[in-house]
Amino acid sequence: MRVESGSGNFPVQMKRGFLRGFLFLTVAVLGTTAAASSLFPFYDNVQTEKGSFFAVRPFYSHTVVEEGQIRDYFWPLYSRKEFKDEQATRALIFWFTREFNSKDPVPRDSNWLLPFYFQGRDVNGKGYFALFPLGGTIKEFLGRDEIAFVLFPAYGKSRINDVKTTSVLWPIYSHTRGTGIERDRVFPIYGKSVLEGKYKKKFVLWPFWTSAEYFYPGDSGKSWILFPLYGRAKMDHESTYWVIPPFFRFTDGAKEDRMTCPWPFIQRTKSEQYYKLYFWPLWGEKQFKGSELKSGLRHRTFVLWPIFWSEKSTESKLIKTRHMAVPFFYQGSSFRREVDVPDGNLKKVSNYWKIWPLMSWQSEGDVSRFRMLELWPIKDSAPIERNWAPLWTLYKRTNNDGVVRKDILWFAWHSESEPAVERTEWSLLKGLVAYKKDADARSVRLLYFVRIGKEK
Repeated sequence: MRVESGSGNFPVQMKRGFLRGFLFLTVAVLGTTAAASSLFPFYDNVQTEKGSFFAVRPFYSHTVVEEGQIRDYFWPLYSRKEFKDEQATRALIFWFTREFNSKDPVPRDSNWLLPFYFQGRDVNGKGYFALFPLGGTIKEFLGRDEIAFVLFPAYGKSRINDVKTTSVLWPIYSHTRGTGIERDRVFPIYGKSVLEGKYKKKFVLWPFWTSAEYFYPGDSGKSWILFPLYGRAKMDHESTYWVIPPFFRFTDGAKEDRMTCPWPFIQRTKSEQYYKLYFWPLWGEKQFKGSELKSGLRHRTFVLWPIFWSEKSTESKLIKTRHMAVPFFYQGSSFRREVDVPDGNLKKVSNYWKIWPLMSWQSEGDVSRFRMLELWPIKDSAPIERNWAPLWTLYKRTNNDGVVRKDILWFAWHSESEPAVERTEWSLLKGLVAYKKDADARSVRLLYFVRIGKEK
């Protein structure tokens, strides 16, 4: 859905998605159609049949669509998102609340003030509460279903499905049991980890001695490392030597060859599906081989890490490329995936580039936008578009299905042209001086009220 602003040529495109209970409503500016308010960009108010947008920047904004709404209060200070019967709030990066569907037979919510206060009800409707580091219970946190502790790190228990762990003076003592899983640790003196039918691992005086035995069908074997001197691994189809580990490693295998000499400066890995060669930090390359339509990252290179990057990846219907000079330049394109069509002949469906903090360009189909300035270094941040970007946009040019608009200094100068119907218009300071041509009709406006000529 596109919401076109009547105050500041601020069309808003809403995209929806709710992943793991959170609402993501995205706002982007691509094209415009309406005239601007004299208070733009500080004031914005949009009403359409499908939604609305209101803002008093940078203090408050309110976005509404059929599926939900977002309220921002001096973002990122505080925001609230609602989706159907679910709500989530956030204050900076510390306070989070989450209220799940109130119509569920078992209510569920959470209220967290990181890292000190945790309170809520889990998926089964059972309440929990914790004050860190004094004690309590936390549900669905840090990848665990449940964490309970007393005077952390003195004593703690955690659970993932049926795998339960008890720790005393974490990370010194740990005891874990589950279906086919055994782990025990008295760190750094001794530790072992067993996954039934897969492996047995242990350490003695970590990191000086570690060893493992693997039981994978067709790829079983043993390995050990005497740190920092030497290590050895012998598998069914692979042999590895470490010298001064982890700096020098040499792996020779039927499925993969690997060399680090020394790590991390020179790294080389080669297999049927994967190739990696690093001369870090000068240059590096990763390439994932296999089917041309396989999803995921396909190719990545860097020069002078971490400054210059180039990537190619695939999604269900698109192939995407990215080029970056961090943090000053970003360029990304999307191409429609087609079977048996070389990458060089694929149809481009979108393009975007940014030179931070000066300018950006983006296009998708027949809609495009050029904008100056661009003070936010990350691409397409919805809260920034709602609350901040219009404040520092000094120049914007949009092309929406053949209608070209230009705005300078928050609409101190505004112009529109539509060559297909021979329409042109411009205005200085919202009508101090204005001109309009529509086919054979022409008119001039002076001092906001004086009109000369006629309009169509």
